Amino acid sequence: MSIIRLCTPLSVLFFVGAAHAEVNCDKVSNYKDVIECAEARSPEVAKAEGSLKEKAARVDAAAQFANPSISLSSVSGTIDSDRKVETDVALSFPIELGGKRAARKKVASVEESRAQWSLYRTKAEVRKEVTIKLLRIKQIERELGLVEESVSAFAKLVKQYEGRPARSPEQDVSLTVFKIAKSEYDLKKTEYDEELLTLESYFLVTTGLGLKDLKAVSLPAVSTWPVPADRNENLKSSPIYMSAEFDVQAAQGEFDKEAGDSWPTMNIGPSAKMTRDSGRDFQQYGFNLSMPIPFFNANGAGRAAARAAVLTAEQRRSIALKQLEAERALYKTTYTRAVSSLKDTPSGGVLEDKHKKIENLFLKGVVPSSLVIEAHRSLVDFEKARNDHELKAIGALFNIQIIDGQAVGVNP
Repeated sequence: MSIIRLCTPLSVLFFVGAAHAEVNCDKVSNYKDVIECAEARSPEVAKAEGSLKEKAARVDAAAQFANPSISLSSVSGTIDSDRKVETDVALSFPIELGGKRAARKKVASVEESRAQWSLYRTKAEVRKEVTIKLLRIKQIERELGLVEESVSAFAKLVKQYEGRPARSPEQDVSLTVFKIAKSEYDLKKTEYDEELLTLESYFLVTTGLGLKDLKAVSLPAVSTWPVPADRNENLKSSPIYMSAEFDVQAAQGEFDKEAGDSWPTMNIGPSAKMTRDSGRDFQQYGFNLSMPIPFFNANGAGRAAARAAVLTAEQRRSIALKQLEAERALYKTTYTRAVSSLKDTPSGGVLEDKHKKIENLFLKGVVPSSLVIEAHRSLVDFEKARNDHELKAIGALFNIQIIDGQAVGVNP
């Protein structure tokens, strides 16, 4: 029916922060067009891109130098009819000691990197959701087709029995159970219609495409299921692990800021004093220096708290690596089992041919009505179960791709 192969590695995938090419979402022909629309219009991607722009701007803000300050004071008075005026001017440049500016820039740069990887992961999640939901639409078309076939078959049988001038007790019972079965499948059809409306609502928000456009989209047929590696020996480069790594780097940056605050910010610059006394002018020049004295504390408590935060972040990073290893192993097991189940099950076409033979045998009076109903129910349930396993396999494969930092998608 559809599906998945490992695509290009992350290094040749769309790079985070690259500008979108112009995407014509009004005309799509395959799943790649839909994915491009989702990446261009998805609210989640838009939020992640906005966050990245904000964090990038904050790096420049953090690297700014503090502005100088100027002070001016003037006093005047009269002594024995002699007027005296004194004016003091001082210009001070703040000099941040202890690497305060570098620490601020480091923290801002870490947050920018975090936003970059967050954008990558958001795009990967959007690709995953769009592909799975697009596949689900194709599956629903298949399942809904079987349901409609069942409704048509039961309607035909009901009409045939109702058209008989006389019916035996067994035929009356058959007529009743066929009516019930038809009503049951009418309800199933309504449930599928509701699911399609939910999917359409998602795509309208994410891509602007309606159900009619999506049904016309082609998906590649799967020839062989890929075999992911049992283990990823380089999980420390995983986009998911990088979140924990950024937590450590941010904590270290905060520690550097606290360490920098242990040092005073020194304000230094030129000074001038201008005096007018008894008609005579005097000018004096020099410099000014001011800074707080770490008399009561040298921010030891702040450094201790920041150091504890670093140790906590490092501990969480170690735990995150173990959790990621366990999650990947679980996804690999789920994927392997689901693919194995799909390979061992017959195709829907084979079962459909068999159930049509059962209908013909029923019309000849060879098999009971209960077997006809069970044949239809089994076919619909089997198709749904098979599709569930397919979605489970694809979801697990996509999660492995995201963990490994590979592109999420399908190959033709």
